[in-house]
Amino acid sequence: MKWNLRWRLSLLWFLEWGITGTVMTYMPVYLESIQISKTQQSHLYAVMAIGLWVAPFVVGQVADRYLAMEKLLAVSHFVGGLTLYFLAQAMELYDETQANFQSLIWLVGLFAVAYMPTVPLVSAMCFRHLTDPDGQFGKVRVWGTVGWMIGGVMLSFWLEQDLVLQWLGVNHPNWRAATFLPELFEKLPRPRNSDCFRIGAILSFALSSFCIFLPHTPPAKKPQGQVAPLAVLAMFKDPTVALFIGISCLLTILVVPLYNLAVPPMLTDRGVSANWVPVVMLIGQISEFPSLLLLALMLRRLGPKAVFALGIVAWIVRYLIFASQAPWSFVVLALSLHGVCHVFLAIVAQMYLDAQCSKDLRATAQNLLMFITLGIGMPLGTLLAGWLRESFHETPWKLFGVPALAAVLVLIVFWFTIRFPATLRQPASAEPAAPEPTPSPPASTGVATETT
Repeated sequence: MKWNLRWRLSLLWFLEWGITGTVMTYMPVYLESIQISKTQQSHLYAVMAIGLWVAPFVVGQVADRYLAMEKLLAVSHFVGGLTLYFLAQAMELYDETQANFQSLIWLVGLFAVAYMPTVPLVSAMCFRHLTDPDGQFGKVRVWGTVGWMIGGVMLSFWLEQDLVLQWLGVNHPNWRAATFLPELFEKLPRPRNSDCFRIGAILSFALSSFCIFLPHTPPAKKPQGQVAPLAVLAMFKDPTVALFIGISCLLTILVVPLYNLAVPPMLTDRGVSANWVPVVMLIGQISEFPSLLLLALMLRRLGPKAVFALGIVAWIVRYLIFASQAPWSFVVLALSLHGVCHVFLAIVAQMYLDAQCSKDLRATAQNLLMFITLGIGMPLGTLLAGWLRESFHETPWKLFGVPALAAVLVLIVFWFTIRFPATLRQPASAEPAAPEPTPSPPASTGVATETT
């Protein structure tokens, strides 16, 4: 992989996940602090699925057939940045009045339409330009983890800037930062908890502007005739593909939303300050580094079926730890399993589906996987998670034990029914990286000037 391609795809992932790293790790705690009920929280998370309803049938079709991916990413992230900025204002208004919840629903839905489809588009862009996805994808995707981590740390340091400055002044008074940072912070507005959305907006605008430097990724020159989503749906004729996507959706319902909704409040119940929850959650993101770097080796040695199964086992183990109210050392272990849980499930699923379809359908196929797992599975899972939290918030062994038992059943079904290919490597004739023209100059908004 050439350095000119590697740094651009790496920075793309860095900003893509930096946006959610500043928002998603803190959002559950913030919603609790402004008195949004657990049921309302589940509704806000469920409405984010709207973006996945739009993705496979509009965005994927456009990216695969009509418009270059980098232009679509630029427009989407600019709209997403505007939405996050206004969402911060709306959250503060709700905190004061407790009377505009519907506006929060609309703004979260609009952000979902703008942002959520970009995640599979970024994956599809990487698969399009990487000549060896098995060996190269993890090396660029790992920078998404770095972006998520730095976004969370940056948010916590910003919200707790007084404590950070006090620590610097006491422990390292001679450091240049000990004198420079206080002067800088005095010129900036005082931190507010809703700044998680404002920082996400800044990163969204930065990514929108950066898209003019991304490798040109035009639509396939010779579409195969069908509307892209309809062609991808034909893949369901293969019972293995259909069953695999169904199992992926079921896992999304059972385990992912509950982790996002229940673990941050669980940490505050155990004595972690709300503003430091994003930093504690970094334990999970740090574990993605070895998981991503070892993914290619694991696929070669164990095969994709065993790697996917290990991801399910990791979810079972971490939820059993949470259910048992184990000591802090075990909680840290459960958080550190995040890399195996995420990489061995989500990324293997993306690679599997990408290997099953032709090059002019890859963006749509990735969006369809997101639609089924997150567009259908995530809202159902958030509603289930909201019900579990309302019903069992005082009995953790039920709150986390029920999904752990369900995941055991899914693992058994997966292992004894799914026939997986021995390898997910692309054939030798895989599409080479497209030649790249000189980037277009940016418009005043940071979006490429070419008509969309």
